[in-house]
Amino acid sequence: MTQETPIDIAEELAQLRQAVKERREKLHGEELSELRALVRQVNERWNVSAHLPITWGGPPLIGRGLAYAKRVTRLLLRWYINPIIEQQNNYNAAATRALLQINAYLEQLTREDYALAQRLDAIEARLGGAKKTEAADPDIPGD
Repeated sequence: MTQETPIDIAEELAQLRQAVKERREKLHGEELSELRALVRQVNERWNVSAHLPITWGGPPLIGRGLAYAKRVTRLLLRWYINPIIEQQNNYNAAATRALLQINAYLEQLTREDYALAQRLDAIEARLGGAKKTEAADPDIPGD
C-alpha cells in the first residue's frame, strides 16, 4: 500500500485564487478596453476608397485646370488602381473579421473567467463554513 501525501485544500484554494486573480487582472485591465477601442477603430476604417474628391484649390483658372488634369489622370489609371484597392479592401475586411472573432473569443473567456471566480468564491465559502462547523462540534471524528 502506498501512502499519499495529504492535500491541504485551503492551500490549494489559495493558490488557485491567486492564479485566478492574476488572470482576471490581465483580462480586465486597461489593455482590454484599449483593445476594444482599437478593434472598433479598425472596424470603422477597413474600407479604402480610390475615389477621393478632387479639390479646386488655387486661382480659379489654374485650380480648375489642375482639377481637370487630376480627373483625367484618375480616369486613365482607374483600370490599374481599382484592382489594387479592391485587393486591399478584401484583405482589410478579412483582417477586421479576424480581429472581431478574436475580440469575441476574448470576451467569452472573460465571462468564463468571471463565472469560475464566482464558483471559486462559493467553494471557499462552503469550505469556510465546513471548518467552522468542524471546530464547533469536536465530537464528530475527522478524516
